[in-house]
Amino acid sequence: MASFTPVEFPDLLRRMRREVESNQAIFDLPVGKWFFPKKEFDFSARHFSHRPSTPVGPAAGPHTQLAQNIVLSWLAGGRIIELKTVQVNDQLEIPRPCIHIPNVGYNVEWSQELRVPESLMEYAKAVYLIEILKQTRGFAAFADASGFESGVETVYDISIGYDLEGIRSEKVTGFLRSLRSPAPHFTELRRQLTGDLREFHDLELPASVSDCVTLSTFHGCPADQIEAIARYLLQELGFNTIIKFNPTLLGFDAVGELLRDRLGYHHLLLRREAFEYDLQYDDGLEMLRRLRAVAQSCGLTVGAKFTNTLLVANNAEFFPTQTDPYMYLSGPPLHVISMNLMQRFREDLGFEFPVSFSAGIDRKNFAAAVACGMVPVTTCTDLLRQGGFWRLPRYLSNLAEEMRRCGVVSCEAYVLAERRHGAQAVAETLRSTSGGADVWDREGPRLTAIAREHPNDLPQALRQVAVTAGLDAEAIVLQATRVAGRLNGRDIVPALVDDPRYHAQANRKEPARIDRTLHLYDCINCDLCIYACPNDAIFAYEAKPVEKPTEQVRLLPDGRLEREPGKGFTIRKQHQLAVVQALCNECSNCEVYCPEAGAPFKVKERVFLTLGNFRADRSLDGFCREDSVLHARLGGLELLLEPQPERNRAVVRGESFRLELRWDTFEVQNVRLTGPRSAEISLDSSLLWRMKTVWESIFNSGRPNMVNPDPRAGQGGRPAQEERPAGSRV
Repeated sequence: MASFTPVEFPDLLRRMRREVESNQAIFDLPVGKWFFPKKEFDFSARHFSHRPSTPVGPAAGPHTQLAQNIVLSWLAGGRIIELKTVQVNDQLEIPRPCIHIPNVGYNVEWSQELRVPESLMEYAKAVYLIEILKQTRGFAAFADASGFESGVETVYDISIGYDLEGIRSEKVTGFLRSLRSPAPHFTELRRQLTGDLREFHDLELPASVSDCVTLSTFHGCPADQIEAIARYLLQELGFNTIIKFNPTLLGFDAVGELLRDRLGYHHLLLRREAFEYDLQYDDGLEMLRRLRAVAQSCGLTVGAKFTNTLLVANNAEFFPTQTDPYMYLSGPPLHVISMNLMQRFREDLGFEFPVSFSAGIDRKNFAAAVACGMVPVTTCTDLLRQGGFWRLPRYLSNLAEEMRRCGVVSCEAYVLAERRHGAQAVAETLRSTSGGADVWDREGPRLTAIAREHPNDLPQALRQVAVTAGLDAEAIVLQATRVAGRLNGRDIVPALVDDPRYHAQANRKEPARIDRTLHLYDCINCDLCIYACPNDAIFAYEAKPVEKPTEQVRLLPDGRLEREPGKGFTIRKQHQLAVVQALCNECSNCEVYCPEAGAPFKVKERVFLTLGNFRADRSLDGFCREDSVLHARLGGLELLLEPQPERNRAVVRGESFRLELRWDTFEVQNVRLTGPRSAEISLDSSLLWRMKTVWESIFNSGRPNMVNPDPRAGQGGRPAQEERPAGSRV
């Protein structure tokens, strides 16, 4: 496996701009599948001191470690984006495959796959690119300014782990401080915007990327260490802090009853020691109670996220190289378990607090999770299914339908109205606020009538009442939505376990298969692999259909040439697929969703971003452009193509030989030795046709991709006059 390598910032920007113009898409996500803000509805929600324009986004995971995927999540409607978890040990050897989501989700993935400095730059790149999209209205793809007004934001939530020593290290603490004050990194990115990109050089950028952190800890991390980490984040670094809890907090017996007895997942084996070794429920309650006081003394906020994935016994059929006895469960069964833990925790804690949620969220349960007053409600497993980021805008469309049903147009009003607990939530909020009880006694009947007859007006009426009484109006409304969310949860959560859609019987269906083997060219062109890839590593290109006889050419050690008929070369369809090696982590999710037998990341043409990557692993076939030549490795044979179409010729060089060809017919005209050779050289000219096809259809196509970001520019998609920044890859 070649190294995981981010794409250069200028290349990402060039591809985005040109792809909108030529294909009406960005990173293969069509404009028609983007989220377009609805003027009728206000999806914004309060998150610490921020007000993101939607309460949804991707959870920290495979979709949030590279800049292009963070951009995709924003285009799809994500406005609270959880960046992938970073830890001090950034040289992990992650088993392959690492993701298996045919229905229920399983994974063995752990932390970031980039070095910490690379992760930092990826997040800075993503923020810069999203700000460019805001300023240009998606390079004019957005018809108006709806959703870009001042006062609405995109929030980036930092995720870190896993122990106190690692987080206190200069590597991780420096990472956190850099995201708090990212100006030097933005300056470095500005320096790369030369030539045709200079218009974006002086764009106004955020003074801070984030002031909130979600803490993810090892399974088994002691309560006192989790608390010490949270104190460090609050007191010494000044971050609002969310603690991600594990579903094991609910207890072995309770989880077992839900997972196996009620939902029917009898094939999944829980390990009691994992529950006993992990944080215990009562310890979690007491820890959060103490940390609340710490956060308040710092003028900050502490909250909880439900939940991490669930440890179950590893299935070697899914993850044969996993050495640990565990794999991690996500998807429908985790939703039921985590919602039950969330509701129990809120009922027992004794005060309202920020609740973040991510467990089995999809378009059908998203609105109900929002109704529980949780912000953000993020998703991961569902984005790894058919359609990928296409799925996310439908979450907000469904939320709009539920809001319309309730007769409201804002998220605040929706939470208060969805289960008709608005008046009760307002009463409980005011009665628990200093000076608020008298307000309720005086205004309660009127607020109750508004909640019943005009629910959309309740948030504003409550604000007016609070202002008149000298209370903090925004804090009162926020508290009321949290109370209403807890009350709504009493109705919503108990019903989940009896909902057939979460049961094992409903989640056994595998992705559709056909009796056909995947080949290099001419698959069924469903493009499911493009959207199943969490790293945007797979892309489509257009090739010229061709059917040509080929030759088996043998160059003997004495210089004699022998020819005989070859196996032929055929491309029947224009639409073809390829893989950017530097972005492929071999997770195998594309294989899960490919209807044909085979893995696209193994079968399809592989292209490399850099010559260094191309040379790093000589066991991998593929192609890399260097200026006006194409490097290729095919069947272990290394070749160099020098196209000269203007002279109707081409040269192919290999170790100790040289082939001269006509460009139009790609016939071998001359073969000669260029060095001593003890054995014969034998190759089928179909390999040469592959090189020609890749050169014309990928590296010199009219369709932008990661290795040809701006087809108009020439020179591999980059302006010929551009001087690439020092230290950049070429």
